[in-house]
Amino acid sequence: MENMGDLTDSVTTEDGAGRKKRGHRWIFADFVKKGVLAALALSLLILAVYLAGSTPDPGFSDRLLFLLLRLLRYASLLLCAFSFFALGFSVRRLVYHPCIRNALGLSFYFFTGIMGAGFAMLNSMIIAAAGGNG
Repeated sequence: MENMGDLTDSVTTEDGAGRKKRGHRWIFADFVKKGVLAALALSLLILAVYLAGSTPDPGFSDRLLFLLLRLLRYASLLLCAFSFFALGFSVRRLVYHPCIRNALGLSFYFFTGIMGAGFAMLNSMIIAAAGGNG
């Protein structure tokens, strides 16, 4: 009998001999994986809007540009946090099930974490270059 308070869903798979094997899927791990993708898309979208708005032709106001920088800061830190947790789940998955797909997933989460940290540093550099008005 399964415990109703678990954070896992049951997944039925087949092993090599055709027998059904019962595994567990972590709901929190799925949430973190989707969070990485959402935070990455949000960070890239905010950065693209900021870069498009910082050109002289569209004429975004300084207030709007600094709002975009503030949103980029929070989205990039969220991306770092989600990537950190997803990296932990990927290491666990790679240790128990070593294959090239799990190694690629591990490297993807590592590079998204580095990208989030890079966006946060870029944000700080832009604010410092603007005179600290952010």
